[in-house]
Amino acid sequence: MKKLVICSMMCLATMATKAQVMTSATINKVYEQSIVESGKKFAYNADRDEAGNITTMYVYKKKNMRRGDVSLEPVCRYEYDYAADGMLNSRITSVWNDGEWHLLGRYDFNLMADMYSVEYSRWNATSGDFDKAIEKMTYTLLPDDSVNHISCYQRDDEGKPYQLAWEVEVTELPFYMNGFLTQR
Repeated sequence: MKKLVICSMMCLATMATKAQVMTSATINKVYEQSIVESGKKFAYNADRDEAGNITTMYVYKKKNMRRGDVSLEPVCRYEYDYAADGMLNSRITSVWNDGEWHLLGRYDFNLMADMYSVEYSRWNATSGDFDKAIEKMTYTLLPDDSVNHISCYQRDDEGKPYQLAWEVEVTELPFYMNGFLTQR
């Protein structure tokens, strides 16, 4: 659970400073940056809709073969759903295992007047649906759209209320996160 919280924090922290809404433009920017910075370890591919927005992103691990050939092994897949204005509604994550895709979970994004929230739900193979969200991060927005507070909530059981896991006041982001921010 600790790894999930840390990974969630790092993924979601990219949204935190001025005007942090994940949009189709943000996803396109992350994809383009991934291609440039992937080096020799990973390769990427994406499906796009008619407007050029990424609907599915694939990540492959590069394997060097004999005679200089390179083989691509699927690692994970991200499926994106957007609102009409381009804001990201959800991202579904799948991993490649035993020759097929296996769903892991879904992030749901919601923008309110003074808060941006992201909830994480696990895939339940038994029910064939996503469970009720077990983690939630909220970004409290100031009138100038800068984030002044991030809170993380968790719950062990779907029927129980969220419990505050940690919170932090935001003063500034590390330089490497600034390239992934999108103005609202």
